[in-house]
Amino acid sequence: SNLTEKVKGLKIGIPKEYRVENMPTEINDLWKKGIDYLRDAGAIIKDISLPHTMYALPAYYIVAPAEASSNLARYDGVKYGFSETSVETIDKALDLTRKNGFGEEVKRRIMMGTYALSSGYYDAYYKKAQQVRTLIRQEFEKAFDKVDILALPTTPNTAFDIGGIADPIAMHANDICTIPANIAGIPGISVPCGLVEELPVGLQLLGPPLSEETLLQCAHNYESSTSWLDNRL
Repeated sequence: SNLTEKVKGLKIGIPKEYRVENMPTEINDLWKKGIDYLRDAGAIIKDISLPHTMYALPAYYIVAPAEASSNLARYDGVKYGFSETSVETIDKALDLTRKNGFGEEVKRRIMMGTYALSSGYYDAYYKKAQQVRTLIRQEFEKAFDKVDILALPTTPNTAFDIGGIADPIAMHANDICTIPANIAGIPGISVPCGLVEELPVGLQLLGPPLSEETLLQCAHNYESSTSWLDNRL
């Protein structure tokens, strides 16, 4: 099959750290099924370790809001974006433009980022997070010396209803499997690998920089050759 042609001999790493605490057994089972498909197609499956990956989430939620805070400072209603004009003073216009022009999550990230970049906290938060980011990137580089791509869950749970998670911290924690690629600056792709109570679950493939062709071929052939809709748990 096409899957065998593209995947045969491909070295795929399985990071042990992604067996996330409290992850439902169904998610783990579908992850294993995805790995089994790839193994049956001739891939070489290797267990690997990414010990610093647990720090990707907190590092991201310092670095990304800091960059958002800095970048979004330009949207003051004077030169860029939405402008609240039905006010008497420029100060009130700036205030209401940012109040009415940004959503709740954007405001939350601006506040977090401004705090992380503020005097007295820069070294403790932003600088430290950037150092952690470098460690994580180097760790991925070492992993890709041993394997061609990585296979891991996309999320630690199934899709949830719109508004199903009201707590922003719980919502942020849901990013635990996808954030490391952003922190390391590497490409990734998610393919559907089954259903849990009729809700989709994803298998995520990560590769080194500029490996998009390999990832897309592997993902395409995985989807073409597996009847993931039959994987109902």
